[in-house]
Amino acid sequence: MVTDPTSTAALLNSGANAANAGTASKAADKLSQEKNPAKSQVDGKKLAEDFSQFLLLLTTQLKNQDPTEPLDTNEFTAQLVQFAGVEQQLATNANLEKMISLSQQSRVESGVAYIGKAIDAEGNAGFLAGKQAAFVYELPDNVKEARVTIMNEAKQTIFSGTGAVNKGKNLVSWDGIGNVGTANGKQLPSGAYYISVKATGFDGKDVTGVKTYTTGRVSAANFDKDGNLNLEVGTLDIPVEKVLAVREIPNG
Repeated sequence: MVTDPTSTAALLNSGANAANAGTASKAADKLSQEKNPAKSQVDGKKLAEDFSQFLLLLTTQLKNQDPTEPLDTNEFTAQLVQFAGVEQQLATNANLEKMISLSQQSRVESGVAYIGKAIDAEGNAGFLAGKQAAFVYELPDNVKEARVTIMNEAKQTIFSGTGAVNKGKNLVSWDGIGNVGTANGKQLPSGAYYISVKATGFDGKDVTGVKTYTTGRVSAANFDKDGNLNLEVGTLDIPVEKVLAVREIPNG
């Protein structure tokens, strides 16, 4: 069973921090908007300046025109129409920026819903925190033996043993102590580790259809440089679209 290593005090502190972070986030958003205004705002300001300059030129020309040869108003009318068209396009762009911002905010809120829960995602990783790590694999029917191998980030085998052979998902709870090579008997450092599972059937042949998952407790949600929402599990960033299952972590 996956257990949450976070203490009650830490959870209470994280709740208080979250409230403070919410206020700080709003202030930061306001400051960011002041320092980095939306492109439509910048373009709108430039358009207003250009339009004021245009009206000044128009007024000056009208004042100084030759009464016997008045200016062609068609040209000015065409320019006014162009200004109106650009202004309408800027308004459309501003609305699009608001929609994108609301969409991103909605995605952040959906990411927050994962925090504190355990997830299973595409992959084969688990995160060792202190002396506890969990890995999940899935087996088909009629498996006699499941050989579980755990590797470090350098893909070196540091633990090997047998696992449960139940049909469906099986959980591996590991205390972080290696039993292979130079890792034998050592408490290994916290970090990401990876699992592989080789299943054998009752006929002695390798069983196909074995699946592994990246699993762990979500501590945060963030956007990468491309705007994709990721969930943090330890030092791992897991794209939210790769999440296959979410479950509550039982107390105790």
